[in-house]
Amino acid sequence: MPRRRTATLLVACALALVCAAAATARTTPDPSRFLPSRTQLASERAHFLSVAKKAVSAGHSHWWDSRRRWYDDRLNDGDRYPLATIWSIVPLFEAIDGIAIAQPTKGNRAAVGTFAKKAERYFDKALKPAGGYAPYPGDRGGHEQAWFDDNGWWGLAFIDAYRATHNHRYLGDAARALQFIARRGWASNGGLWWNTSHDHKAGEALASGSALAARLYEFTHRHSYLSTARKFIHWGDGHEWNSRAGLYTQSDRSDSPISYIDGPMIGAHAIICRVAKDQAACDKTEQLAQSALQWFGEDLNHGPQYDSIYLRWMLDLSRQDGDPRWYGLAYHNAKRVLANARDSRGLFMRAWDGGSITKHGARAGMIQSHGASASLLAWLAATPAP
Repeated sequence: MPRRRTATLLVACALALVCAAAATARTTPDPSRFLPSRTQLASERAHFLSVAKKAVSAGHSHWWDSRRRWYDDRLNDGDRYPLATIWSIVPLFEAIDGIAIAQPTKGNRAAVGTFAKKAERYFDKALKPAGGYAPYPGDRGGHEQAWFDDNGWWGLAFIDAYRATHNHRYLGDAARALQFIARRGWASNGGLWWNTSHDHKAGEALASGSALAARLYEFTHRHSYLSTARKFIHWGDGHEWNSRAGLYTQSDRSDSPISYIDGPMIGAHAIICRVAKDQAACDKTEQLAQSALQWFGEDLNHGPQYDSIYLRWMLDLSRQDGDPRWYGLAYHNAKRVLANARDSRGLFMRAWDGGSITKHGARAGMIQSHGASASLLAWLAATPAP
């Protein structure tokens, strides 16, 4: 079964955009200036939630494969393996989670449960040593190539499903993802491989794995999870770190910072700061956030699938430290989503600057692009304004 990972094919495009941002963002902006009055913001958060809910419904209308009982990867997908991979569908999972956290009605929580039950179909117990999440639903036999960052993103979505429903089953689903990352993804000389082919050590796996371990520690208070998060972070500090930017990097071969790597790393440090009362982690959190704002700037254009992950963690930081800049950054880009990203059908098929999504690390018609923009709106609605 072919791996449907557009990030792999188009990473050079993403890196070019990162480098362009780095070249122009040298003074630290203050996106809190974008925030309206509290009354207007309350109204707009309600609108964000309404649009996110409509987007999730549209996702089902346009991408649902009634024969296979799951979402296709792209509109009118005629491929031999048409269903969405983890990397493609995880933004929709997070949008559904965010909606239920923002508005915890019985129906919204039920929607999380329905999706999460289907999401468990990606687990392949035959993946050594004790099972892991395979990229395609129903993959079995342990022979397929699996991605460790996929397991991190999927595990984080299960954590959010737990936050929405308080069903401890989803903590177990998340723990299985971390076990696979920590046991099979960790190299003998340190660092996390990108996938089971051991191509290279990846910042994506480091970021999603570190954030997942920290989240599991937050909700279980098991110190083994804290130790795992710190082990991952310590390796990243020494091997995937750009001292000029003050940020984590794409891999042990590239010193380019990328938004969806540094966002979860900010989140991991912030959780350790808050839950473990670790002052060094608190200091690192603020340093990373300042550096990210300076490096990536205000108008994010790496691609919705990347930038939505980054902004979700900046919103979490806003909840923790009360700094309006982080919320303002997400708010500003959500307004760009509403102004620029929809096509004539109302689907989020464009980049946030209104440009072609194919120039932002994605293929045309992907549910990933639609779900990523929807997830940003959902998390803005779910996060209290500072």
